[in-house]
Amino acid sequence: MVADPSVRERFIPIRKADLVDGLANSKMVTPNDRDAFLRFSTILNSLFHFEFHAKTVTLKENYYPFNPDNDTVSLRHGSHEARKAHENRLMAAFKDVLNQANYQQITATDLTYAMNRESLFKINLLVDFEDFENQLVFRRGAQSHRIKRRKWLFNEETIDITVYDRVALLIKYKDESYFQAHGRKDLNFNPGTMIVKLFKNIPKGDLEMLFPNAQVRMKLKDKLLMGGVAVGGGVTVLLKAGAGLVAMASILWLMTRSVVAGGGKIPPMGPVEISGMVGGVTALAAIGAFLFKQWNSYKNRKIKFMKTLGDNLYFKNLDNNAGVFYHIIADAEEEEFKEALLGYVFLAESQAGVTAAALDDAIEVWVKATYDTPIDFEIEDALGKLKRLKLCEITGTAETGEPIWAAVSLTEAGERLDFLWDNFFQMHAPHV
Repeated sequence: MVADPSVRERFIPIRKADLVDGLANSKMVTPNDRDAFLRFSTILNSLFHFEFHAKTVTLKENYYPFNPDNDTVSLRHGSHEARKAHENRLMAAFKDVLNQANYQQITATDLTYAMNRESLFKINLLVDFEDFENQLVFRRGAQSHRIKRRKWLFNEETIDITVYDRVALLIKYKDESYFQAHGRKDLNFNPGTMIVKLFKNIPKGDLEMLFPNAQVRMKLKDKLLMGGVAVGGGVTVLLKAGAGLVAMASILWLMTRSVVAGGGKIPPMGPVEISGMVGGVTALAAIGAFLFKQWNSYKNRKIKFMKTLGDNLYFKNLDNNAGVFYHIIADAEEEEFKEALLGYVFLAESQAGVTAAALDDAIEVWVKATYDTPIDFEIEDALGKLKRLKLCEITGTAETGEPIWAAVSLTEAGERLDFLWDNFFQMHAPHV
């Protein structure tokens, strides 16, 4: 499985520690500045860590009214309007954090593709999106994978598929009144709650398997196979049981006529009639046993499909509900740090200043050459972070009319970050 070279992701698939080490040992950081650079990296990372702590609080507090895993007592019983406000803040905050973690939202077109695509796991799934009041589906990282799969009989085919490294899912179920109105009982979820899931290595064509209300449906070839077996077996059973059924039907008809003609008196049955009735009952039992076998075969096949689905999701599930927030927050914190660090180092290297476009190209070329990884670096986002931290400024205008950016010295940058760190709790307060 390799990264698709035709698709450049915003995600920087390099460990934070490896990136710091790579930059510290590059020509852009002199041996004399290496210790200062490592201290700068540490405090920069710490600042982002505490900023994202406030985002964690926001997500947890607004998720609380919808969390199906709550194990604490709350004295707050919010109104419908209050719950809706919590929901709106949660959705906005979650989308913001996912964007900072360089996830991309999966569109309705992608979901339609998944529904219509043949599953790699040999199962068909049906998802009723009407069950959901709200939903968010995001993904990060796209890999191209070439696989072989069996077709009809002994034929094989080789296909290229896209596999998403990470898929995050948030679903808000409709209220209980909706399911009552539709006669839905024995639900395996709590109406009005939210579930949050994080998965890994999900084929683009199998996104529907992540939804909690996915129902297994047999493929056409499975129906044809079972139908063929049922018809063939049914014909055989009927041929064997036919004589007994005809004999029993004849005896019942004659007895009915005798009862009518005899004024309601049931005539006695001789050995021939008794033998015919026993043969008929035996034939009916054989047909019933055959039908039961076919129904049981269908149920077992469905159970097999459900096990296939369960086995795949078991090994692909990374986190659930509130735990997903910690996972995504950690990802977002790391991505923001890596973007700011790359932006600062390459900006500081150009003492005369550089345009955003030139800086963007330089970073992407270095990452590709150093780590053999193509990325779509978000230069505007990186410069925005550096400007907010007062680590860079616009010093002029290029001939093309673009602003020229320049970074403060490493010594001054360290001092400014140290000041922000010392005054952090005076400057930031969580808002929930």
